[in-house]
Amino acid sequence: MTREKIFNLFIFFENGVANEVGGRFHKLSGDDFQKQEFLKCNVKADFPNAVRVSLPRAFTPEEWRSQQRIGNVLAFFEEYLSKSNAPKAPLFGITAIVDGKPKIDQTIDSDTFRGEDVTGFKRKGEMPDYLVEYTTGNRFHLDRLINDDYFEAIKCLFNAGKYVSMAKLLMSCVDTLAYVEHGDKSKNFVLWLNEYCELEKLGITSEELWEFRNSVLHMTNLSSRKVLKGDCARITPFIAGLDMETPGDTGDEKPFNLYALVHEVAAGVSRWGATYNEHPEKSLKFIERYDTTISDARLAQVPISPSAASSPEF
Repeated sequence: MTREKIFNLFIFFENGVANEVGGRFHKLSGDDFQKQEFLKCNVKADFPNAVRVSLPRAFTPEEWRSQQRIGNVLAFFEEYLSKSNAPKAPLFGITAIVDGKPKIDQTIDSDTFRGEDVTGFKRKGEMPDYLVEYTTGNRFHLDRLINDDYFEAIKCLFNAGKYVSMAKLLMSCVDTLAYVEHGDKSKNFVLWLNEYCELEKLGITSEELWEFRNSVLHMTNLSSRKVLKGDCARITPFIAGLDMETPGDTGDEKPFNLYALVHEVAAGVSRWGATYNEHPEKSLKFIERYDTTISDARLAQVPISPSAASSPEF
């Protein structure tokens, strides 16, 4: 029986950063299952003796996982595989070595994380993968994703006259977009609005909207601590068409058109999405952070009983 070259591939993380990958190959006969099992059994013996090559860029563990979500991580091993005269489609396993120890969270059938592989949990039910659902060819439709995850529900609430509930969801939407763009850092909400929205058209500032967000989300009122202290103006929403001129500051409060704010945040999403075409390197952080969010479409649904045909209802 012909023996085939098979590869144990490794990415080496030291102090939270990987700058090298490497590998070690074996020649083995047998079926693919036997070869994969052989590679798993030899991880501990292989990684100390792996031939290493430098990565073109450094990766954190989270960024590497995001790269696996995009796929084609095998390209980062191309230099080593070429030196080892690997076949065009080698059989391989990839293991992270973290501070000198193999770290195996889960085993998947390829070098790409999809669907339930993303969570590592083997739930009942199904959970769609947004990278699959919103990708056509090489194009990722970020605008459609944000629309379906947030703006569809925002529109439903608005059209039903649930304006305060809609405002809460809109603030939560900005929270998420700010986190995805800037991470969990102070004033990310204000930063995202300043970068991508034109709030001056509505007669309010990002800092004032932040205080509105704090009060409406936490207490369902308009008086945050800063507003009560007089450190920030109280802004008060009203509903009107886009062509209505915003009333002036009354002294006690500043009215703003909530309907116009929805449109401006949506325009901000479009401006934000365009930056991913200009700076494709941002995609790894987007995936890393958006993978941690949940949405109506990405909750696993399990029938109440084997005979149940749909989700439960109130």
